[in-house]
Amino acid sequence: MRIATTHTNTDFDALASLVAATFLYPGTLAILPSQIRPNVRAFLSLHQDLFHIVPRKGFELDAVEQLVVVDANNWGRLDRMKELKNRDGLNIQIWDHHMKGGNIKANFLQIQNIGANVTQMLETMKARDCAFSPMHATLFLLGIYDDTGNLSYPSVTPRDAVITGFLLENGADLNVASAYLFSSFDDGQTDILTQMLGEDEVFSVGGFQVAVCNVGLECGSTMLAPVVTKYKEIKGVDAVFGVFQLDSHSSIVIARSGHPDLDVGQIILSLGGGGHPAAGSAMIKSGDVSTLYTRVCDLVQEMDRPKMTVEKIMSDKGNCLEPDTKLEEAATILKKERLHAALVVDKGKCLGILSQVEMSKLKRASQFASPVKAFMRRNLPTIGPGQGIKEALELLSDTGVPLLPVLRKGELIGKVTRTDLMLQIYDLT
Repeated sequence: MRIATTHTNTDFDALASLVAATFLYPGTLAILPSQIRPNVRAFLSLHQDLFHIVPRKGFELDAVEQLVVVDANNWGRLDRMKELKNRDGLNIQIWDHHMKGGNIKANFLQIQNIGANVTQMLETMKARDCAFSPMHATLFLLGIYDDTGNLSYPSVTPRDAVITGFLLENGADLNVASAYLFSSFDDGQTDILTQMLGEDEVFSVGGFQVAVCNVGLECGSTMLAPVVTKYKEIKGVDAVFGVFQLDSHSSIVIARSGHPDLDVGQIILSLGGGGHPAAGSAMIKSGDVSTLYTRVCDLVQEMDRPKMTVEKIMSDKGNCLEPDTKLEEAATILKKERLHAALVVDKGKCLGILSQVEMSKLKRASQFASPVKAFMRRNLPTIGPGQGIKEALELLSDTGVPLLPVLRKGELIGKVTRTDLMLQIYDLT
């Protein structure tokens, strides 16, 4: 017997991957975990007969000889499958997109860094010319949209978008997808969102704003992931961790990130859950939400510095002006070098900046004989080489300067310009 399964707290990407496995491995029986997301449960209540899936509860594993695991690669995330871990001769096939945290030894391992796991499975189905119905296409679309924030998360790849178009060509119904992904909040979700907004703490992590929210009331089976996403939209933070008490014996942490340099999946993994840099969740067998909240706050404050730092993208300090340089000469240098601005430096110390803004203040020809120090902008904001590019962006935005001096122990070692940041943000380097 060959079965396929996926992680507990099953979302649409997991369900879609599970159904895709029945196409890639004909004759496979899909085993649905007992714990699934409320919107997935609502979808299956109407559509389950269309798919070859059975519930985990009551299913015996004695005859299983082959196991297909989708959207997961950790025994701890599966629903009571550990008895298969040491079974002799068991053939295991894995399709996953979580790049860390795997502990299942497989005969076939396909792990790719893409937005939705079902994307890579659909690519193979497309290559094999597997036929499927419009309702299957709709489920697959739900899987991609659910795990990529409707193709808006930083983890989205062109492959996710291409397969989305393929599904629409094959009859995927956007109206049905919208009904299960964008339903309005019920009273319970509204109450939870209100408490999140009132019981939150925002930390600065490498220039990013990361919120941790504590919800002490018992949330039960309320659909929490959309509430976390809505909180992030309202507060405008870069990432959020929602800590929820489900009942007296269990809690859950749900995380969302909006920037590739903020890997919330690392923290979720340390809590025993699963996810990727943009999103993740961890079930905790404890109703002590206050202690869990404190732990998450501590982990957030210990998050890794951004991988992309100022030092990696900064330019050479270039042609600098001396404070006694005449403005007439400075204007010639700016024009010849096609510079919007130049730093004013004396003995390795950055004193200020001369830009087109300062030059525009010259009203009389005689003023061009004045030294640069008479018109330069002083009190220039600076940045360190180990700081993140988000911090550089915020400084440029808040102060309006065209570039930032990069200082190490007070000494000028380079500069960060808008061009440097654009080249990095749009991956043009």
